[in-house]
Parts: sequence; structure tokens; C-alpha cells
Amino acid sequence: MISPTSVDWTSLNTLRATPGPEVTALPASFLSITKAANLKPAIVRPVLDGLLRQGFVREYETQYGKAYARTLEGNQRIREVKEWLR
Repeated sequence: MISPTSVDWTSLNTLRATPGPEVTALPASFLSITKAANLKPAIVRPVLDGLLRQGFVREYETQYGKAYARTLEGNQRIREVKEWLR
């Protein structure tokens, strides 16, 4: 079970705004994740870097710049938090 102190809500919100591996669309850009998370870029950038280090998000290099998508581990983290909230 997840304790309330172990949940970083900013990270979770950013993770939820990132498209998952089951999505057939292209990965999302930093700006689209920022807009979907409804947070400022200065907040999302370090959170996204942390999610990359933890393996919850994967970074892709596209012709337009970097894009991001959630990994299976990221999906699992969201499911764990949902179970904890029930």
C-alpha cells in the first residue's frame, strides 16, 4: 500500500498528462504535457526529468524536438495510486 507521504501529486499529475504506451498517437511534446497538466513549465521540467530517471516516462527525439510517453512502469504507478485512493 502507498502512504500519502510517498505520493508526489505534481509528479502524478504530470505522469497522467503524458500519453501512455497503449496510445497509437505520437508521444507528446513538453508544451502539450505542460498544458494538459495545467502547470507552469518551470514546475513540469524538473518533475519530467525525475520521471525519466525513475523510468516512468521515456524520451524520444523527433524532428520537432523531444517528445515524451509514459512507460508500462508509469502506468503501473498510476494504477497503484488509484488503488490507494479507493
